[in-house]
Amino acid sequence: MSQSAKKKIIKPAGLRKGDRICVVSPSSPSVTKIYYEKGKAVLDAMGYHVVPGRHVNDRRLLFAGDAKSRAADINGAFRDRSVKAIICVRGGCGTAHILPYIDFPVVARNPKIFVGYSDITALQTAILQRTGLVTFYGPMVSTDFGKQMTGYARESFINMLTNAGEVIELRNPAKKEMVTIVPGKAKGRLTGGCLSIVVASLGTPYEIDARGTILFFEDIDEKPHRIDRYLTQLTQAGKLTQARGIIFGTFRQCSYTARDNYSRYGVTLLDIIRERIVPLKIPCIYGLQFGHVRSKLTIPVGVTATLDAENQRVTVEAAVT
Repeated sequence: MSQSAKKKIIKPAGLRKGDRICVVSPSSPSVTKIYYEKGKAVLDAMGYHVVPGRHVNDRRLLFAGDAKSRAADINGAFRDRSVKAIICVRGGCGTAHILPYIDFPVVARNPKIFVGYSDITALQTAILQRTGLVTFYGPMVSTDFGKQMTGYARESFINMLTNAGEVIELRNPAKKEMVTIVPGKAKGRLTGGCLSIVVASLGTPYEIDARGTILFFEDIDEKPHRIDRYLTQLTQAGKLTQARGIIFGTFRQCSYTARDNYSRYGVTLLDIIRERIVPLKIPCIYGLQFGHVRSKLTIPVGVTATLDAENQRVTVEAAVT
């Protein structure tokens, strides 16, 4: 698929106490309203004014209502000048349904903070491709704020959304080590997200543009042979070879158990990643804490990042103004 020219990066205004935050559900609805209500209460207690999208608690099959209604909440939140930030309720499935109904010109004209991860990757990739707006791969209302979010995760969230002047180093919490897959240094636009969702975008009008980027990937509930399939597809699609560097998170529940047929071979996820990535000779690390982990970093999608793989160091430019 041909790629259009990269959009000029747009950074949203930083988050301030008293700001109005709109909660939306681009994907699945909250499993239980207890977590949803608790998450809203936590954000309110942090000094923000939380308002729900009109369809935030709708249900249709596995999704938070039909695609047009989910998109309407997002379009409306971007249009509403009183709203300074938009945070997703949770991931799940179905975000890709809404992409044809997102008003990308409205998003571009009304830049503001947008936060989510997992299935929300589909929308974050599309927003970057179509508008250049920086979004944030970070904690969500029900799955994080509503479930005893750690101080580390909260500090990263606040720092990334309020720090308008300084370069930020993405540091793991204590005792969470990283692994160098391929040494070297790289600099480029940071983009990526949930690996399986990024792969699902290939061949669509919303597929990821990897040219000159530092890619970041993580996932959950995917066995090593499936991750091998995803990395192979990205390589054969030319995406990994276009990148300048790769950052892997920690992949939760992605190891073989004794009940898996492949467990007899003793192959680990790191074995698979090394097999696919080392021949590319692209600087790469494994183990940065983001996405489907409790103590998570908030990752800015679209800003310039620097990767020093040998020293396992990642820095990003300020993502808000």
